[in-house]
Amino acid sequence: MKELENLEEKLILKRALNGEKEAFAEIYDFYVIRIFRFVYLKTSSKETAEDLTSESFLKCWRYIKIKNESGKKEIVKNNKISSLLYKIARNLIIDYYRKKKDLIIEIKEEEKEIIIDHKQDILAEINKKQEVEELRKSLGYLKDDYQELLILKYVEDLTMPEIVDITGKKEGAIRVQLHRAKKALERVMRREK
Repeated sequence: MKELENLEEKLILKRALNGEKEAFAEIYDFYVIRIFRFVYLKTSSKETAEDLTSESFLKCWRYIKIKNESGKKEIVKNNKISSLLYKIARNLIIDYYRKKKDLIIEIKEEEKEIIIDHKQDILAEINKKQEVEELRKSLGYLKDDYQELLILKYVEDLTMPEIVDITGKKEGAIRVQLHRAKKALERVMRREK
């Protein structure tokens, strides 16, 4: 069986070297699971393995194409494409870990202040969410007109002409209702606390 695979592989490689895209598709079909498994076992990430596997085949195709155009058809030892694919995948894995190592060092040394500030941002975000939830509950006690105007003005941040257009009310009436709505909301929030 191995001899048959070797013979078949040599024939497919020869066709690929002659520029047949279908031959390279056969190479892809034959080796994609093997290369993926190799990369996955080295990276332990399905997404990373998929990316690096795809990149391996792309680089292999480019390499074959360049060598074919230059007339150098003896591009792999023993006429085995598998060795070329595994070598490319291995080099991509090495590059992946180098970049990852550089990224970790960069974060540890250069980004400390951002990380500290990010923690403060998270606390601020939690407080903000709590305030929004309290506001949502308090709005529930107001009549619908007041709720609508407060949301349009202060949540959606619409201008007075936009609110006039949406509600069909006059600007003066909206200003009065907004003032009353704010006072009503303040009363409800004080009562809630």
